Amino acid sequence: MSEFTTTLLKPVTAEIVEKKSRFIAVAEPVRTEAEAQAVIERERKLHRDARHVCYAYYIDGGRTVRASDDGEPSGTAGLPILDIIKKREITDVVITVTRYFGGILLGAPGLVRAYSASAKAALDAASLGSYRSSALLQCSCEYKDYDKLRYLLESCGAHSLEPEFAENVSLSFCCDEESAEMVLKKISEAFGGKLKAEISDVFLQIVPIQL
Repeated sequence: MSEFTTTLLKPVTAEIVEKKSRFIAVAEPVRTEAEAQAVIERERKLHRDARHVCYAYYIDGGRTVRASDDGEPSGTAGLPILDIIKKREITDVVITVTRYFGGILLGAPGLVRAYSASAKAALDAASLGSYRSSALLQCSCEYKDYDKLRYLLESCGAHSLEPEFAENVSLSFCCDEESAEMVLKKISEAFGGKLKAEISDVFLQIVPIQL
């Protein structure tokens, strides 16, 4: 992941009307180009009678980028959609804008405004999340220490996964990567060094942005 770290939490649709032409925008989170193309093909099948299904996608912080005017005059649809994505600094997203022609020509400037406004309307309605680097930690404790350990983890902002109860209690929990060493230190201090926790993985997760 590079450059942009904000993405969509779920698909969203918005519609505008410009001089009797309908512009239906769909913004959807994707992680690969294949997923983006699947969304585009789905919208084309759904709107078989539409004159144009224009789109842009921006994936992996800009490593995979594409825009299409789908028959509209060059530079009047796909690039304006992509420009809105970049201005919002959103990654891992595809936006399609389907146009049902209303019988009135918009001209190049009008098309740019309409496709930009459609993409903007979709992103305005979207729920956003931010990629966060997280660490997965693992620890095992005796039953008598379980409640104390769980409380300690929660007080550090770590989120426990489903524990496994056997001869001892095995816990997996995640926290911000930057907090992981602090959490390990607090566990060691709280239990006099008898509990050993370790980082087993580092991964990206999406955390909702609170506006």
